[in-house]
Amino acid sequence: MAKNYGEMYNIKGWGDPYFGVNKDGHLCVRIYGRETSAGQETDVFSVIQQVTNADDKKKKKKLQFRMILRFPDVLRHRITSLHTAFASAIKYTGYGSVYQGVFPVKVNQHKAVVQDMVNFGYDHSYGLEAGSKPELLIAMSCLTKAKPGAYLVCNGYKDADYIALALGARAMGLNAFIVLEMEEELDIVIEQSSKLGIEPVIGVRAKLLTKIPGHFGSTAGKHGKFGLPAERIYEVAKKLKALNKLHWLKLLHFHVGSMIPTTDIVFKAASEASGIYCTLVKECGAEMMTTLDCGGGLGVDYDGTRSGSSDMSVAYGLEEYASSIAQAVRLKCDYHGVPHPVLYTESGRAMASHHSMIILEALSAIPEPKDDDDEASTEQLHARIRDLSSKLQQIRGASMSSSSHAVHVRKHGVEMYKLGKKLSKSVTADAHTIYNYHMNLSIFSLTPDYWGIQQLFPMIPVSRLNENPTHKATLVDLTCDSDGKVDKFIGDAETLPLHPLDPKLGGYYVAVLLSGAYQEALSSKHNLFGGPSLVRVLGTGDDDGAFKIDTTHLGPTTEELIGTMRYDVKDDISSVIEERAREKKVWGMVGMLVEKGLSTMPYLVDYRPAALSLRSKI
Repeated sequence: MAKNYGEMYNIKGWGDPYFGVNKDGHLCVRIYGRETSAGQETDVFSVIQQVTNADDKKKKKKLQFRMILRFPDVLRHRITSLHTAFASAIKYTGYGSVYQGVFPVKVNQHKAVVQDMVNFGYDHSYGLEAGSKPELLIAMSCLTKAKPGAYLVCNGYKDADYIALALGARAMGLNAFIVLEMEEELDIVIEQSSKLGIEPVIGVRAKLLTKIPGHFGSTAGKHGKFGLPAERIYEVAKKLKALNKLHWLKLLHFHVGSMIPTTDIVFKAASEASGIYCTLVKECGAEMMTTLDCGGGLGVDYDGTRSGSSDMSVAYGLEEYASSIAQAVRLKCDYHGVPHPVLYTESGRAMASHHSMIILEALSAIPEPKDDDDEASTEQLHARIRDLSSKLQQIRGASMSSSSHAVHVRKHGVEMYKLGKKLSKSVTADAHTIYNYHMNLSIFSLTPDYWGIQQLFPMIPVSRLNENPTHKATLVDLTCDSDGKVDKFIGDAETLPLHPLDPKLGGYYVAVLLSGAYQEALSSKHNLFGGPSLVRVLGTGDDDGAFKIDTTHLGPTTEELIGTMRYDVKDDISSVIEERAREKKVWGMVGMLVEKGLSTMPYLVDYRPAALSLRSKI
């Protein structure tokens, strides 16, 4: 049986339970998690081949790289797993209420993703969280298809229009909560409620003392960006009581940061927030309180170490996370004699990350220059040794005196010895040669978190994982920017093991895993390289590895990207070029080139420089 080199990338760590390597050495997706049978695995290389097949008559346009593959079955499994974990925790801790989650739209605003969240979470009354007016409008639309009672949580700083829109959502019958981030927002709520004649349901965000270490904890704690300290929350309750509107207050929200590293911090934060909740009920008279929003923070194990000591991993799974929250809230509420509130979380990263992967196309691979430019290559040294060996054979067969024969053998022998030492040194140097793999991508629109906050994502070749990847590689993008390079990888590595490019084997692709959260929303248009082509892949449930390409969408064309910069493409670009080209009597040629340039994605197409590709085999 061929060796599985997927272990070199720690796929068993970060990939469990959704990713593995099949018998053909291809990356595969286990769309049903651990319940996926061997025959139900989706072969990623086969998906790429199918969607990029130029002979596919059904597609109007050939899909271009870069490309994102989405696996909605994984999304469904994540939602089900989260609710199963909380149901189990509630049962075994003796918690006296229920769990009801929401998905933060900011994590991935793409239409198919948000609609899938609502559809797959219907039986669980899964809702949505919005942090802006555009996100609120998306959520209002999508939640019309949700199970009645699903939460619509309105977070973020708010003006009168935002609050009026949230009140409009309640008038539509949606279960909208307006969460106060600042005290003055209460005055706007009161004003808009009176103006529209709609009674709100409000919550307050607590600024806890509990915080997490590292980058993601920088906006938490007493110096946090959002929320109110406990004493100010109690003042809000007193003001509502004085206005005979305390029954509006039904929710307490907290969020200590993304990627909470350990369950100790999860427990501590939930316990601190529960104490504030109990004070509101018992001492402030907010007896209509029903819900504790535990915010986000459920992390993803990006590097597969299950460690709580870095921003790239967490030391727990769904079950431990759910149990920590349920136990902390139960203990605090029982101590104060307060009924257990409905629990919900805003777990976005942990829901969306696994279902989506970015596929990168390798264009060429160029070795870094050696320090000694005069040093012959390994191939050149091999050739010189073969040449000397051939000459020695000729000398042995030649007719000459014994002394002359000995002189020639000695001379060539010494040369071969010196070349042998050089060859040994060259082979050793080759083992440490770093290759720059030029990829069809822009770092700034692909993985902006890598560039912005040094977030690392697991990366792995899509095929040839039954072959030893002998090249130490860095990834170089298409942009005219020195930051457009990936030279940091999980496991504290500065290179990624990749295979030599071989044009005879067709395209060589690298997958960026666990990339379904935030990257599309944060992407930029550096050099006017835009977003990806999108492919939605569904499992058939059969045991023959079959899959269905549900939808495909070509990424933004050059015309669309230029338009985002406030150019009128026809008047400012096409017409101006046409006028000059006609003057030079070349419009027939230039016109076709302009039309093709505007109608395709800006990434490289069918880029196969044989000389450069062959150099990667050195």
